[in-house]
Amino acid sequence: MSPSTAQTSWMDRDNEVQAWMRGLTMRPAVNRGLYLKRRREQGNAVAIETPVSRKRRIIAYALTEAGGQIDHTMASVRHLITQHGYDVAHEVTDVHAPHAPLARPGWLEARRLVATGFADGIAVLNREAVSVRDDEYEEELRWLGDRPALLLLVIHEAAP
Repeated sequence: MSPSTAQTSWMDRDNEVQAWMRGLTMRPAVNRGLYLKRRREQGNAVAIETPVSRKRRIIAYALTEAGGQIDHTMASVRHLITQHGYDVAHEVTDVHAPHAPLARPGWLEARRLVATGFADGIAVLNREAVSVRDDEYEEELRWLGDRPALLLLVIHEAAP
């Protein structure tokens, strides 16, 4: 290996690390759960720092089995919202199915309410209520972070 090749290889790795640290590239797949938890927490911190002239309004969102009850789940989500000192703006539900969040009418309604400024975020029981797939969950975190809007979880992400 020539000296110029060794130097280029080292510089390329350093540039990749620097770009990753600045959030310009995808992160390594190591400890994805911890990464997603931190990403949600950072997005929430930005949303909280964004001033609002009223009490924050949060959408309570829950999934239910076909024909199932959601009273307990929705009560937990409502309790979380009030525990943070926010108002429950609206309650939205979907039938639990292995569909992407953007294929669920209730989730789309929650996003619409956030996008139009009616709500300042969404509260759910756990991250699986958003999506079981990491890439879909991360995309929703990105979308909420662009607003900036909160995503509150009763049960936090598991970080292996």
